[in-house]
Amino acid sequence: MKSRFFRFVCLFLLSIALITACNGKPSVTSKSEPPPLTVAYSLWPGYFPLVIAQEKGFFTQQGVKVELVYSENHLAPLANFSAGNYDGMAITLGSFMSSIEEITDSHIILITDRSTGADAVVSQSNIQSVADLKGKRIGVKLGNFGELFVTKMLEKNGLSSNDVTLVNLEAETIVQNLKNGNIQAGQTWQPYVFQAVQSGAKVLFTSKQTPGLIPDVVVFRSNVLRDRPDDVRAFIRAWFQAQDYWKANPEETKTLIAKTLNLKPEEISTEGIELQDLKNNLAALTPGSTTDSLYYTAQLYADFYTRTGGLSTAPDLQKLILPSFVQQLQ
Repeated sequence: MKSRFFRFVCLFLLSIALITACNGKPSVTSKSEPPPLTVAYSLWPGYFPLVIAQEKGFFTQQGVKVELVYSENHLAPLANFSAGNYDGMAITLGSFMSSIEEITDSHIILITDRSTGADAVVSQSNIQSVADLKGKRIGVKLGNFGELFVTKMLEKNGLSSNDVTLVNLEAETIVQNLKNGNIQAGQTWQPYVFQAVQSGAKVLFTSKQTPGLIPDVVVFRSNVLRDRPDDVRAFIRAWFQAQDYWKANPEETKTLIAKTLNLKPEEISTEGIELQDLKNNLAALTPGSTTDSLYYTAQLYADFYTRTGGLSTAPDLQKLILPSFVQQLQ
């Protein structure tokens, strides 16, 4: 009897010892750190605050890790975002609107800038006015925001797309196509406008003459907005911090951006764009009846693409645009 009791006590004490030892071990189930937000962007001055935020450590200061993916081609981020490769992207509103039937479950959360002259139609030097383009070849990316921009230019000067030949070309190739005579004019943007002028081309028409038509935005996937809202808010805070730093330190940031993107310092400028701060965003992300409202401008593109066959149905802009992330920063 005593023997059985003794064995029982020993086993009981051994069990307690084992439990205590196990509880004494450090936990191995701690939450893993989330991966960086991957955000794509292309060569456009309105997106340069991304470079500043990364290089000056503003993303880290605001508590989020961000991996930026840069491409000179403005459609590459869009294609890769469509393929599911990135969490977010900076993109022209018109380019995003042209692809929303392929890009599902994504939302506009921020307006980065408005083009106020940095987008342009450049021409061969012998073209004196838009009226001289009648019967000529104009290079433009068809089915994208540039087509609406060129259409507006023609309309303002008593012409239509039937009076010219629109040649489907990427904006990055306009300078070379002007040089080789494939086109007589073409739609592009900075810094390619600067390069075109340097090579002898003439600026014929700019986005200053179409106020509000070409805004740029930041888009994120629905699952990222749902699962990582704090990181997205931190991203936006860093964005505005970088904008402020650019305005306060133009020469320093010009050198920083040029070095990071392998550009010439003289190609870095905010001339022709209007960066959108928090106040601008709050106004733009409110429904309205002018191009001051992103909803109104998005509807212009939706109507144009639906009419020209780029979209089969008009999108629900109330679902597409999410102002709440910016509004929470007030």
